[in-house]
Amino acid sequence: MRKLSLSRAWDETKSIVAHDGRLLGSVALALVFLPQIVMAVVGLPLGAQASLASRIVYFLVILLGLTAQIALNRLAIGPSITVGGAIRRGLERLGPMLAAMLLLIIALTFLLIVIGIALGATGLAAMPGEAEVLPAWLVILLIVMTALSFGIFQLLIPVAAAEQGGPIHLFSRSWQLARGNYLRLLAFIVLIIVGIFIVALASQFALGTLIVAFLGEPRPWSLSALALGIFAGVIQVGFTVLTAVMLARIYVQLAGGAGAQPSVPRSGT
Repeated sequence: MRKLSLSRAWDETKSIVAHDGRLLGSVALALVFLPQIVMAVVGLPLGAQASLASRIVYFLVILLGLTAQIALNRLAIGPSITVGGAIRRGLERLGPMLAAMLLLIIALTFLLIVIGIALGATGLAAMPGEAEVLPAWLVILLIVMTALSFGIFQLLIPVAAAEQGGPIHLFSRSWQLARGNYLRLLAFIVLIIVGIFIVALASQFALGTLIVAFLGEPRPWSLSALALGIFAGVIQVGFTVLTAVMLARIYVQLAGGAGAQPSVPRSGT
């Protein structure tokens, strides 16, 4: 059992980003930044009146985001690989990754139902009926359960990037690597959640407020939506690269790899 050092992972992350940030950024540019702009322009698929185009784009953005995570992890884990090779690796491992995430969602849903039935049977809480809004306690419970599970299963991404095998292997390997380091891994997830919250605030209330003031409300296919998408995309690229590289270095530590030695080739081919 190896002990995880988040400070060491952060030091390695800074070293890798400083050395190969431009090429890591090129992956995020293609798979995160550009899709983010398209999504902003088309609009989020909110409500029953959401267009088919927005639903399709939203689904593709999710797939490309997962591909980017796997590709960035592969680049940061080593050994050296071309940027194109890392993206191909992301596409190749997307299927097992999606299957693993689906299994995790099914498991969490089943556990949530069991907990809800138990609470309902004891009279401590009432389950929502049809067409009722989910009660606050159920939403909070779902968020907490998801965060706690990802304390371990966040390692699905680097395992998919570095190793072969299907969704069951991804789960078993993640569990094996996480043993004895749950609290540290949970701390990293909490940092990511806080980071996502800060990114959302920055996008909405920082430059986003100025964009709305000068260009109007960001409606689909508007200049305001495009400007807001560019701003949000830039922030998202930086956040995605940092978290992906750090997760990769966490995996290297737990898997018994060497220090921050991988170097991305200077050619994207």
